[in-house]
Amino acid sequence: MTNNGKMYTNVMEKLNFEPSLDASNITVSIQGDHDIVVLGGKVDSFAEKFAAERAVKSLASVKTIANEIEVDLSMKYQKTDIEIAKDVTNALKNNIVTASKTIQSVVKHGVVTLTGNVNWYYQRREAFNAINSLFGIKSIINNIKVKPSIIIDSSKVKSQITKEFERHARIDADKIQIIVEGKKITLTGKVRNFDEIDEAETAAWSIAGVENVSNKLTIGW
Repeated sequence: MTNNGKMYTNVMEKLNFEPSLDASNITVSIQGDHDIVVLGGKVDSFAEKFAAERAVKSLASVKTIANEIEVDLSMKYQKTDIEIAKDVTNALKNNIVTASKTIQSVVKHGVVTLTGNVNWYYQRREAFNAINSLFGIKSIINNIKVKPSIIIDSSKVKSQITKEFERHARIDADKIQIIVEGKKITLTGKVRNFDEIDEAETAAWSIAGVENVSNKLTIGW
């Protein structure tokens, strides 16, 4: 267990060091005996809320984050839903990864919901990345589904993922268990930090034909 006072200091210093956000109105509290970092307060954009969470996740001592930051749009960031919808449509059309994909977006009160089907997880992720810095957005709900046209070769999947883990400098393959059920991959085990959790999931999604990755990895060794 980490000393709460030390963790609070580390989180605040990290937020203040992050150049992509103004941390002056962000609050931090450490809850209970489980080192849960609760982010609160207000920021001017969804991009800043996302940046704050990403910055804190990079700290080695952080195991759990509750992001309760409110996006309070200042006048310079405010846009109508119609304006946001136009910006989202243009961003997706002008992105080389998402331009040819059938992705739909709905905007309501500044919340953008993405739907549609793609062949690869990276395409789903890129749709989010293409719009997350647009003015006026309060939140993004990414409901895009990965529906690969390729048939998965389940007999080779486990060995392929294991080899990818072994090639990756930040992943200890011996600490992760892989379960393959049809087009679904489940990852379990304990790892060192959020980066390792994210990298392991990305590696699993990189296998051709995978439709679902259930990431049950936890931080704890």
